Amino acid sequence: MNDKKIKRRIDEALSILHDLGFPRQQQNERSALTLLALLNLKPAAPWKNSAAPLRGITPMMEFFKENYGKNYAPNSREVVRRQTVHQFLDAGLIVKNPDDPLRPVNSDKTVYQIEKSALELVRSYGQPDWQQSLRTFLASMETLKKRYAQEREMSRIPIVVSHGKTITMSPGGQNILVEQIITEFGPRFTPGGRVLYVGDTDEKFAHFDRDELNVIGLTFDTHGKMPDLVIDYTAKKWLILIEAVTSHGPINPKRRGELKKLFESSKVPLVYVTAFLTRAAMVQFLPEISWETEVWVADAPTHLIHFNGERFLGPYESYSAPTRT
Repeated sequence: MNDKKIKRRIDEALSILHDLGFPRQQQNERSALTLLALLNLKPAAPWKNSAAPLRGITPMMEFFKENYGKNYAPNSREVVRRQTVHQFLDAGLIVKNPDDPLRPVNSDKTVYQIEKSALELVRSYGQPDWQQSLRTFLASMETLKKRYAQEREMSRIPIVVSHGKTITMSPGGQNILVEQIITEFGPRFTPGGRVLYVGDTDEKFAHFDRDELNVIGLTFDTHGKMPDLVIDYTAKKWLILIEAVTSHGPINPKRRGELKKLFESSKVPLVYVTAFLTRAAMVQFLPEISWETEVWVADAPTHLIHFNGERFLGPYESYSAPTRT
């Protein structure tokens, strides 16, 4: 590798980031390499050869190593994502999942791409028209950010929770299941219940009714490992804690103990529910599911599976509640 060419190219990328107005925290080697990876630009190639590949974080880091000799440790992946890629997204310099905007937020297939007008800009770096192109791009950045923010908002899932309040959640991933829990499980098994908490794969809290939680004796450190949903089933005076399983595991004995500790100040009894999209998805987790918990499957929404055996021993015909299997 030619160290001089590598240094010159990284310095040029840093100059671009400076001219674009990125704060000092993003004017570093990591950010310069990320920009170069997203442009597929090698040390000796002219800027006019910049391209727009779809790249995830790990392929970017592989590009750093293969083309610039910069070997970042695997545990640096989150640093690249949180301290460089997020800022590029916020500035409108790059776009996320242009090939599939509905891809789940936490998907390992997530990719990023340089924004089209940003690509045209960097291709002019070092040319006589660079400054004019830069001024034009900077003037359009706010418009770009607003447009992409509107597109992201339009793709979000609207869901009605307690008291007719509507929240929106990022598309894909476990949020598809979360929506079904609210619209299918809730009316059947907790009629009249109030949704007090909903977690979002894209945000820590999509809905957090702190006042109602306080009423039943609960105050939380927001860094606690909350379940995916909390429903106050007022008719029974139960608090329903639900985990939506798409990538993370069910309520196993360890998780049940964590939730019991987290909600130990509750003035009402706790009910633990693990939810799956399909019975096929449930099968691989069956050995882990804790006793004294319930399982709900979205493709059989009128049934619950009770992991106990003794509590509901007896003929099912004697029950007027929704069928339990």
